[in-house]
Amino acid sequence: MEGAGLAMKPVIKVAALCGSLRRASFNRGLIRSAIQLCDESIEGMKIEYVDIAPLPFLNTDLEVDGKFPAPVEAFRQRIRGADAFLFASPEYNYSFTGPLKNAIDWASRAPNAWADKPAAIVSAGGNFGGGRSQYHLRQTQMGPNINLVSESSHDAGVILRKLGG
Repeated sequence: MEGAGLAMKPVIKVAALCGSLRRASFNRGLIRSAIQLCDESIEGMKIEYVDIAPLPFLNTDLEVDGKFPAPVEAFRQRIRGADAFLFASPEYNYSFTGPLKNAIDWASRAPNAWADKPAAIVSAGGNFGGGRSQYHLRQTQMGPNINLVSESSHDAGVILRKLGG
């Protein structure tokens, strides 16, 4: 068997979460673009979109006998299985979205599924390109111990303006 002795290269699994639930969201478009770019040009890394829409609002009454509701448990398993995270969120009222905060909160319930994993943030929208949402998202990453990569925040609006678009 040719190549049987060669070890498989490890694949870095990145879970991508979008704070917008809208199908035509620009932020979801950023994730689609990241997935495509990764598939085309980055060997050894795989980005997978993780849908947060099925998650119920965080309510600990929904935890029965130490078990999470089925959509929450499925979500938590995907987060635990990821090596890193990519967050994309529009800016709503100087912050990131409620659905994304809800997802962060569900996965941070004990045992914390986010702990000690790296993350990056991208955003599109608004006059500041989502910069204020990124700032607030950075602040909330400390509690669940998500390690944001330094200089990992990027907003499409600022980039497009710099390119003259």
